[in-house]
Amino acid sequence: MSLAIRVIPCLDIAKGRVVKGLRFENLRDAGDPVEAALRYEAEGADELTFLDIAAAVEERGTLIDLVSQVASVLSIPFTVGGGVKSVLDAGALLAAGADRVTINTAALANPALVTQLAETFGSQCVVVAVDGKRVQPPDGAVRMLAATHGGRRLTERDVATWAREVTERGAGEILLTSMDADGTKAGFDVDMLRAVRSSTKLPLVASGGAGTLAHFVEAVVSGGADAVLAASVFHDRVYAVGDVKAAILAAGLPVRPVEQTLLTSVDVAPGSPDPFGRVAFDERGLVPVIVRNASTGDVLTLAWANREALELTRTTGLSHFYSRSRSALWKKGETSGHVQNVLAVSVDCDGDAVLYDVRPQGPACHRGTASCFTETLRTEAAPERIDLEALFAVVEERQRNPDPLSYTVQLLSGGVPRIARKLGEEAVETILAAVGESDERVAEEAADLLYHLVVLLAAKGIPPEEIAKALARRRGTRRPTKVEKTVP
Repeated sequence: MSLAIRVIPCLDIAKGRVVKGLRFENLRDAGDPVEAALRYEAEGADELTFLDIAAAVEERGTLIDLVSQVASVLSIPFTVGGGVKSVLDAGALLAAGADRVTINTAALANPALVTQLAETFGSQCVVVAVDGKRVQPPDGAVRMLAATHGGRRLTERDVATWAREVTERGAGEILLTSMDADGTKAGFDVDMLRAVRSSTKLPLVASGGAGTLAHFVEAVVSGGADAVLAASVFHDRVYAVGDVKAAILAAGLPVRPVEQTLLTSVDVAPGSPDPFGRVAFDERGLVPVIVRNASTGDVLTLAWANREALELTRTTGLSHFYSRSRSALWKKGETSGHVQNVLAVSVDCDGDAVLYDVRPQGPACHRGTASCFTETLRTEAAPERIDLEALFAVVEERQRNPDPLSYTVQLLSGGVPRIARKLGEEAVETILAAVGESDERVAEEAADLLYHLVVLLAAKGIPPEEIAKALARRRGTRRPTKVEKTVP
């Protein structure tokens, strides 16, 4: 069992939408994948799994563009599967932003593919999905068999035997879904979990059947799962990720804590359950909303919201407003795709204004600019500021859409050791410039140094938020001074 039990929401994808059904059938629409990804990360999910359940049936690859869109808004581990038939398919998903790939149908057709993927990308990147179903012949005992093509075709492979084989072939994790339990909300298939647990020591993810908080605990305690995965109870907001973690923790099992933000704890008026009880809506039921880039502090836009828009913003984690010209609710990015991930909602001291602190996914202005405030009436130009957030965004874009002629792409393709050496060279050049050259030259070398540092962090998968957290932890802390010994 892993040190901390992971809680993983699953996005089953068909025709570009999140779907959910019963025992892999009667699928219903469950929402937009990008919106769901943002919400689950905000709720404290440890990982997110994306399964293109129609890819194998339709004999096509995974929806790469959609994978890239979801990956672009996530900072938690992201596992993607569906339609992976080769090393090239897996490589394309990893290049699009996936951290790991899941294989099922192709692995059963060609078990050597598991080994090929493990040798190419490392076992940690390879998750074998096992869709198990009970079969009882008229004259025989019940068997648990693995299925392919989104659960539509049964094989003769026993799930426990298959789990043992993929372990030997180099898989890094097993995602076990019981087709009998899937969507029933009657509980995980503990017997199937035990059967697979007895045949492998790999991390085991339980999937299919969650309906109560007790079911998640049972999958770990009785089934031996290292992680629990669910879809409908999260999609339908029966439970939040934090609810599941609290139940697991109450059972004496370790989980990673959920980081709380202002988004889930907006000031509540004394004696009132209304999270926006302090907001002084005008006679039209509206309040002005200032939108600010949480990383840079730049004001992006000014809009208006009614109570419903504020509630949607708080519950979905995406900016919602009210259009005075159209007399209708609207979500930022609903047509352009330039959504805003809201990290905090604050209310003015007088209650007559609201502030959204956001992580923008594209321009804020309909004219295509980062901010609506691009014109200045001041006579003195504002001083330039270092915008490392923008630099991180450029490097991430190069990772998602590599251009062989790009210097950044060439650096990234050389791997961490090469980037680290280059960073060292830039550090030396900055030092030399500082002790013997002009201030302008020092600034140029410092810019090169910062650029190569951002590329190194991107190659390591370290987002700017982690650097900000590290700096925040040091703020106000006295660090010991090194005292150099001198020779008398």
